[in-house]
Amino acid sequence: MSDWDTNHSPFAPMIGTNYILTAVELNRLKAMLVHPMDILSLLELDIDHAQATLDALLHEKQRVKSYVDAHRALLSPVRQIPPETLTDIFAQCLPDPPYGLRDLTKALLLLTTTCKDWSISPLLLPDCGTHYTFIFWAI
Repeated sequence: MSDWDTNHSPFAPMIGTNYILTAVELNRLKAMLVHPMDILSLLELDIDHAQATLDALLHEKQRVKSYVDAHRALLSPVRQIPPETLTDIFAQCLPDPPYGLRDLTKALLLLTTTCKDWSISPLLLPDCGTHYTFIFWAI
């Protein structure tokens, strides 16, 4: 049977009803289902194989993507900014008097949360200590 539409089945009038098959009809139905059940088993094996292949491909894709992403981060334009230019940017972010407390929502200290190098650079500015008051809490 090449058409898997239940409407074309010899049992179509009985599908979805409470009809009780006779012994002859049961044997006929069992015989009729041998081939479709074999095809179903083969399809399930093909799907399992395809799923295993897809899973392996997705895993490999993730490994390659992680590799590429890790290296693409090195190409970031901000990494190309010379230290002198960064120092100038940080200097422009120093607050005007009155000098505030350490506040990570303010420009200069907010920049220190960007990356490891930026966490130290602004604090090394010559005027940084005169523009900020740092409070260290005892625990």
